[in-house]
Amino acid sequence: MIEPNDSSEAEFKRILEVSQLDLDYQNLQEMFKNLTELASGITGAELSLVNILDSYWQWSIAANGMDPTVMRRELSVCQFTIGEKESLEVKNFRDNDKFNVPLDDKYGYYFGVPLRTSEGNAIGALCIIDEVGHTLNKDQQQSLKLIGAEIVEKLEGIKKMAEVNRRFHDMHAAQRELGYDLRGPVSGVLGLSKLAEDEDEVAVLKQYLHLSGQSSTELLDIISGILEKNNSDFLEFAKASITITELKNKLLALYSSLAISKNVSLSIDLLPGNHKQKFSRQKITQISGNLISNAIIYASKVSEIKVVIGLKNSGTSDMAKLSVEIEDGSTFLQPEAIADIMDSSMQAKEGLVGEDHYGLGLKLVRHLVLEMGGQMEITSEESKGTTFRVAIPRYI
Repeated sequence: MIEPNDSSEAEFKRILEVSQLDLDYQNLQEMFKNLTELASGITGAELSLVNILDSYWQWSIAANGMDPTVMRRELSVCQFTIGEKESLEVKNFRDNDKFNVPLDDKYGYYFGVPLRTSEGNAIGALCIIDEVGHTLNKDQQQSLKLIGAEIVEKLEGIKKMAEVNRRFHDMHAAQRELGYDLRGPVSGVLGLSKLAEDEDEVAVLKQYLHLSGQSSTELLDIISGILEKNNSDFLEFAKASITITELKNKLLALYSSLAISKNVSLSIDLLPGNHKQKFSRQKITQISGNLISNAIIYASKVSEIKVVIGLKNSGTSDMAKLSVEIEDGSTFLQPEAIADIMDSSMQAKEGLVGEDHYGLGLKLVRHLVLEMGGQMEITSEESKGTTFRVAIPRYI
């Protein structure tokens, strides 16, 4: 069974697939509304939820009978459901100290099925909750499993669409690279043609060079057209773009209340520059969110988390890098812990995770950053706390 702060390779693969889904946790209610209503209708339960579990949190992306919520993963019942093969039934979760479900005291019955992808990873759970004494027969349980399979199919559809967008983006990047590769040699041919035409040579040779120059000019115009293609329009088409301001607002919407619940102050500032400039949002919410989540989870009481976001080298937009810096003044990472985070293995060393103020989510952050061609840096001082710095190419 996968436990909170599990440092196993299996758990790393699970949270990696969660990140690859690239879900917008706040905007999926409508997509799954009918399925949560169906789950409640079939089982007669007052509440039904679709929950996704990452390294730190349980995100209710859709719910019937209540608003979608977010809670600490280790306090949820679904954290145990994802470790089951088929389902988990709890007659009364109020009798178990492991659970701290923030619902009315009348609720106690739970039945959940893991949302297992085609890769075999349980990324979350479909669950129903009702008053103590509620039961499900075998047909109702089987129906919930079928609804769970439909939810997984929809989620994997989102992932496939993201992969299509990614391929479009890669194709566009290759197109630009080809343009740059061709522009130099063609410009050279054109220059030599013009020089040769100025020399006192045979008329036929001059005519040939003139035609060569014309062809080079036409080809150069085509290449310039490729390179001048508007990147922002392409990103809009791929539906994979976000501005600095939008990223700030998204992170505040997701994590402000979670920070407040821990009595932690969370602030996000922007570097000077064009905050409306678009960049690929591929995995950036997961990267920033995991860094902020880790700081919130392991922060001491009455502490402050400072986040600074911006584009660096923005004078040359193609070379601009998105910079995310997160400073947590209340925690200190031992050198061994930093070395473990930066290690390429998928498994954290025993005795470090949790005890040294970090979770497996930080290893996921490093994996995603490197996968995107970026850099990650960690500095930690016992009297000043820990700072994470991430830089990711704007176009990836």
